Amino acid sequence: MTLTMAMNDNPVRTRTSKRTSTRRSSHRPPQPSQPSQQQQQQQQQQQQQQQQLLNFNSTRTAWILSFLLFLTLLTQVFLIAYHDDFVLQLNTLEGELLEDAQSLNSIATDAVNAVYEGITTTTTDDDGGSVVYYSSNTVIKASSNHHNHHHHYNNSMPFKRRTTKYANYSMEPEDILKRARVDYTAGFVPSLSVRESRIDQKNNNAARREASLPSLEEIQSMYGNKSYIQGLERCQEYRDKVPPEHRLMGPAGIFNSATNLLNMLLKLNCVNTARRGSKKYGRTNTGMMLQAPWGKHNPVAWRGHHEAAVGGKGIRQADFLPIVMIKDPITWMASMCRHSYEARWRHFNGHCPNLVPNKVDKGPRGRLPITQKSMAVKVKFATQHIGNEPMPDQKNRTFVEYSSLVDLWNVWYGDWYDVVEFPRLMVRFEDLMFHAEDTVTQVCECGGGTMRSWFRYVEDSAKGQYGPHAGSAGFLASLVTYGNSTLRMKGILTDEKDVEYARQHLDKDLMDIFGYAPI
Repeated sequence: MTLTMAMNDNPVRTRTSKRTSTRRSSHRPPQPSQPSQQQQQQQQQQQQQQQQLLNFNSTRTAWILSFLLFLTLLTQVFLIAYHDDFVLQLNTLEGELLEDAQSLNSIATDAVNAVYEGITTTTTDDDGGSVVYYSSNTVIKASSNHHNHHHHYNNSMPFKRRTTKYANYSMEPEDILKRARVDYTAGFVPSLSVRESRIDQKNNNAARREASLPSLEEIQSMYGNKSYIQGLERCQEYRDKVPPEHRLMGPAGIFNSATNLLNMLLKLNCVNTARRGSKKYGRTNTGMMLQAPWGKHNPVAWRGHHEAAVGGKGIRQADFLPIVMIKDPITWMASMCRHSYEARWRHFNGHCPNLVPNKVDKGPRGRLPITQKSMAVKVKFATQHIGNEPMPDQKNRTFVEYSSLVDLWNVWYGDWYDVVEFPRLMVRFEDLMFHAEDTVTQVCECGGGTMRSWFRYVEDSAKGQYGPHAGSAGFLASLVTYGNSTLRMKGILTDEKDVEYARQHLDKDLMDIFGYAPI
């Protein structure tokens, strides 16, 4: 019986173990199939591509980086070599677009003003456009300073009867700003260096100041009560020699002498109708040029021997009437300290103008000779050579050395004042600030131009706010700065040695001719 039970137990265990083993085997995960040879090749290719992308030491990557570095260096060299020409080209393009816009604006303005003035004819206005005049009984009131000949327009008194003379405009700073449509209560940002301007832009114009207007007496104590224009006696000679359609005029002047301001004022307010009406030159050519065709910053001896890369090609230089801008030498030197352009000399913010070098100017280890009594200045005049004359140097640039900033001012303007070979005008920057209407009118008529119907000011900086012109002052900042006699007499030349040097070496005849007060 015992044997029988043992025999009966074995089959049970055997069946149970089989069921258990069968159940366990049914829950095992399936074995992955081996990838095919094609899939293995694709995986290897993907791994190789990833390795190549991450491998910066590969030959191809080195060539690409070298090429990009070469392009970067080439661009930097190009910008350094052709920076001035590039900026001038941009200014020329901007000027042409502005000129077209102002032409359309002038015609539209004349038509609108005609409605309010109540003239009953149809005629052609000074700008060459057809203007229709309507009848009405509109009465135009005079401005608050009781001058009936104001013919600008602004928000408060937008329509005034046109006239052709501007000599009796008020010199009161507040009246000037009203005519220019500038709100002085909003404050202003003073003229800054390029570096200071960038910092101020990041700080949201933190340098903005409240405008304290100078008095009329203060302005007249420095610059007199009239405009000073040299060369008007030869205007008829120029008009007799040059046919009307060929007459051209534009600015010349050393750096920081307001050549851009004169250019914009002429384009806004003056037009050579004979040139503009000719088939050869077209309606957009008013005869007002960006600069002298031999380069506006170049000395007078450059005339006829060089041509400017921008605006100088194809121009007969004898047809051009140069308007030479001159500026008070004291405030001009302060401007040169902020924006030296192509003038090179050792200077620092703590001592500039530095006519007589101090220990800091001389630098460590005596960089300047002990015998040097003034801070010498070297100026680069860049030009395009004409004809077969000897090149100034291999890079077609001329460097001229002057004993000081005072010497640069004396020589540059002294040479222009002594010109007798051809007509030219010399105009003070200050007269574009305090006698703008009268000054621009005389310049325009001298060159055979016709003034537009209403005078237009330049409210913002005429130089723009980019590149080397960053930080340039606008109209309000200039009026406040250049009308401040305390700043001129005590705030610019702060070292007594510099003051004495300026007194002894500034050309007293030029100072007197152009009405600049002695220091």
